[in-house]
Parts: sequence; structure tokens; C-alpha cells
Amino acid sequence: MPIKNSENASPFSKRIQRLFAKKGLQIPNVFFYEETDSTNTRAKLFAENFGSGTNIPAIFFSRAQSAGRGTRERKFESPSGAGVYISFLIYPNTEAKFSLSLTTYAACCVVRTLKKISKKINPKIKWVNDVTVDDRKLCGILTEGKIEDGKTKYAIVGIGINVKDAEHSPEVLAIMTSLDKLGVKIGADKLALLLSEEFFSGLSDIGTDIIYEEYKSASSVIGREVEITSPGGNTYETVLDIDKDYSLLTKDFWGDIHRYISADVSVKTKLN
Repeated sequence: MPIKNSENASPFSKRIQRLFAKKGLQIPNVFFYEETDSTNTRAKLFAENFGSGTNIPAIFFSRAQSAGRGTRERKFESPSGAGVYISFLIYPNTEAKFSLSLTTYAACCVVRTLKKISKKINPKIKWVNDVTVDDRKLCGILTEGKIEDGKTKYAIVGIGINVKDAEHSPEVLAIMTSLDKLGVKIGADKLALLLSEEFFSGLSDIGTDIIYEEYKSASSVIGREVEITSPGGNTYETVLDIDKDYSLLTKDFWGDIHRYISADVSVKTKLN
């Protein structure tokens, strides 16, 4: 098991427990790693082997990941000390479609947290699960879980936020930014603490109009031409709106209207 220095009684864990107790929130299990393969993988293994029957939420936080994952099984580069790599495990027992609402809720939580720590930046959400600043990726979100009898038995929300500049592949450097590069100075531990508080404080808002309107208002793609990659191929279309089921409504060159539930969306990044 590729884990280094797993500390369930770490200073970070104790800070989470004190904060949640003070706020009157359910105190989660907290797992801290100097390095692990993937916090989502750790969360899944815990849910499958230990979490069943307790329904106690859990937080998995690591300073580095050796096998971080993004959507569509892409690698999520997670160098040591460069970011927040955190996963939240909850037991919603809701319909399977809950997963997309959970992703959009998490994106709003990231935007809220970033706005609280700095007025220097204007974070936006690139449909469906990236948080960007000036069209450069600052944060990625990966939601996973287990469905049984049409219900979500457990859900895992993995969030990676670029805090400091680090060595990345040329492909990642071409599209990313970091809080440090944007002039926002904050440690990964403090950011993870603030994000955890934001996430667990508003769980009752998931799937509500509050989150839908907040998500739309933070969109970086509505009204813009984007490149869409889907099973049907690559096209350039104008984004008209995001529907209440979080599908993307677009118009192509010929004026035909399309709806996307799942696709890759790219916007042209600004050059430094």
C-alpha cells in the first residue's frame, strides 16, 4: 500500500475536530498523509471496508499524491507541498443523479472559500467540474461513489487546488495557475481546513436552487464559444445556458441547439 506517514492524530486532524465541534457540525473521521496514492482511492477503500453501517463522514488529506486521478481516468499531477489534495466521504442515501449535484455543490464551495480568503481573484467554474481564474485551471474536482438499488450508498468528492508553483508537465503548465502565482499567500493546511468547513456546513443546500443559481452566476462558459469534445467528435459551439439538471445548452454554427450531459469543454486560455 503506497502510503507514507499516515497520521490519524495529526495536528491537521485535531484542528478539524476542534473546528467542527465549535461549529456544531458532525465530527468526521480524519486521515492525514504526507504522501499517498490518491485520497479518493483511500476514501473508497475506507468506505468499502470500514465505513458501512456507521455513516460517519470522513476527510482524507494528503500533501502529495503519487497516483492522483482526474475525470476520464486522466492523471492529476499532485507534487509534494504544491496543493490541497483532499477527499470528502459522505453517505447521502439519495438517488443516483445526486452525484452531479454534489460535483456542482463542491465547485461552489471552492469558489466561496477562495473568495473568502482573497479579493484579488475572481474564480469561475468551467463546466462542469473545474474552477478557473482567467481561464486557467486552479482546481479540479472528481466525484465518485457506489450505487445500489438506484441509491447512492456513498459518495466521494476529491478536490485538488493548486496552491504553489511546482514542477509539472508542459501540458499541465500550459493550462494551469496557482494561488501563489495569483498573489494569494496561504498554506495548504489552512486552505484545506477552510474548505472542509465550507463543504460540511452547507450539505443541506445540495440540489437546491441556491446552488444552481450560484453555479450559473460563477460560470466561465455561458455566452462564449467553446470547443466541445464528445463521442460525436469535436465541435465549436456557443454556450447558451446551463439547465437545472446541469446539462449544457449550446448552439452550433448552423443554429442548431444541442444539450450535453457529459463532454469535455475547452476555452482559449489567456497567454502570460
